[in-house]
Amino acid sequence: MFDYNEQVQVYETDCVNLPQAVKDKLRDQREANRTRLKRNRPDGIRLNDDHFIPQGSMAIGTTVQEENNAYDIDDGVWFHKDDLKKKDGTAFTARETQEMVRDAVKDPNFNKQPEIHNNCVRVFYAEGHHVDIPCYRKLDADTDNERQELAGAAGFATSDPTEINRWFIGRVEALNKQRDGAGSQLRVMIRLMKRFARSRVEDWDMPNGLKLTMLVEECAPSYYERDDEAFYWLLSKLKTRLATSLEVENRAQTKTPKDKLTKSANDANMVELRTRVGEALDKLLVLHHSDCKQKQAREAWDWVFQSDGFFEAYDKDSAKAHALFSKAALVNAGLASTNSAGVIVPALVGMGVPNLAHKFYGDDSDEQS
Repeated sequence: MFDYNEQVQVYETDCVNLPQAVKDKLRDQREANRTRLKRNRPDGIRLNDDHFIPQGSMAIGTTVQEENNAYDIDDGVWFHKDDLKKKDGTAFTARETQEMVRDAVKDPNFNKQPEIHNNCVRVFYAEGHHVDIPCYRKLDADTDNERQELAGAAGFATSDPTEINRWFIGRVEALNKQRDGAGSQLRVMIRLMKRFARSRVEDWDMPNGLKLTMLVEECAPSYYERDDEAFYWLLSKLKTRLATSLEVENRAQTKTPKDKLTKSANDANMVELRTRVGEALDKLLVLHHSDCKQKQAREAWDWVFQSDGFFEAYDKDSAKAHALFSKAALVNAGLASTNSAGVIVPALVGMGVPNLAHKFYGDDSDEQS
């Protein structure tokens, strides 16, 4: 198979994985929500740092860069059931619990105030992303019968907010014990799969990140020294798997049978995924030709990820491409400015001219390449 590993690895680092500066900014905003909630909660409701539950892709290290900064950060919070009472002693309903959290995290500086959604309170940010706060009540805390219930539109329902985190982190640790780097490569495979699935958001209706995570964990090859090979064989195994069944189970659950994340045996987005995985493998077939050239490999991988010119730029001048594309996420997140020499640098208060966020790199067109 033609070796295009260096390009794929740098692409994943520069254009797919979140830069540390962006992660830090998102965590700071999460902490600000926690601070407001602790400060503004009603009297009599116990709440400390142990009551907050990081969830979702940020918690397991699989968040990817998003166009328009459309990150969805999940940060749950739980309360003692006995604390959730009104002045007359009656218990908070699920809706009233969400209202309490919504009102506590409001801030006059927000352009749009927090809202209640089905299973969370959503906090919006001007940069384009949002933080979802699922609200739980804990019953029989610190006993063998301890359990948590999620506040939702239909009331409270039993839910385990740490189930997926425990399962995934356990899988990463187990894989790393079997082969150094295998668990870390699983995270890379998930991020690359998300990038592939979201490469044509206006044209493709693809499964959400949780379903993709479950599928990648199920189908990822044991370990390859090269990430480009690992991703190719992941696609190959996924094609076989989807030919057998389009249903996806919640693999984090220990119960039998496990809950299904898909709605039917033929969800439209799962059919789409099966079709597009097949197309990707057809495009990548050239990599196995003995006379495959770099240009052919570049075009094949560019079709898979729609790299917005990264692969072509990298093959022409790797250092220049890395310097440009590694700053793109910082620009989009408002974390970069231009210094007096005209160089894009990480933004510092009072220094440089802030860069406006943009969607495309080296392309003046209004359509995604």
